[in-house]
Amino acid sequence: MATQVDDPRATVTAAKIAAYGTVGVTLIGTIGTVVTMMISHDAGNTVATPPPATTISHPIANPSSGQGSVDKVEINGAGTEVTVTGSAAKDIDSVAILVGPRESGGQFWANVASVSNQQWKLTVATDPHIPEPYTIEARYHSAGRAAATETAFKVTFQATEPTTPPPSPTNQIVNCAEQYGSNCFNGPGWGPPSVYQSK
Repeated sequence: MATQVDDPRATVTAAKIAAYGTVGVTLIGTIGTVVTMMISHDAGNTVATPPPATTISHPIANPSSGQGSVDKVEINGAGTEVTVTGSAAKDIDSVAILVGPRESGGQFWANVASVSNQQWKLTVATDPHIPEPYTIEARYHSAGRAAATETAFKVTFQATEPTTPPPSPTNQIVNCAEQYGSNCFNGPGWGPPSVYQSK
């Protein structure tokens, strides 16, 4: 009768093979699950990157008022904000910017900013994607010019001195400019515009 002797090495080798097989099956299943999750996550949550902002440095005015300059124009990617930066002559105290034309609801988008140390910066909120071509009109206000106009007016008409209304508050100027454009800047202190045309 033959006697069967178990080889301890054979048992260990079989156990290792079984363990490797189990780990391999688990690893393949996990990788498959992760890849499937990544594909379904990317397909359902695509995020559109906004277009880059448009920057125009040192645009050329046509015509130029000689009272200041627009040094940079930035339009955000959505086309909903135009940020204008510039400089002004010493006697200029505020700047109005008109952007347009609008397709509806008035003629322009507008805003007014104060000048500090002959520098100014303001943002004009617009409708998405400004229609091209568009213009940017810079209007410069001088308190000194307004005072000189009023003084000359008083000297000339001493006997019938009419009351000169004070300059309109900022929100009234902006509202007027949005509806009627350049017609709102005929009052005391406002000079001729500098006009910048998009290409």
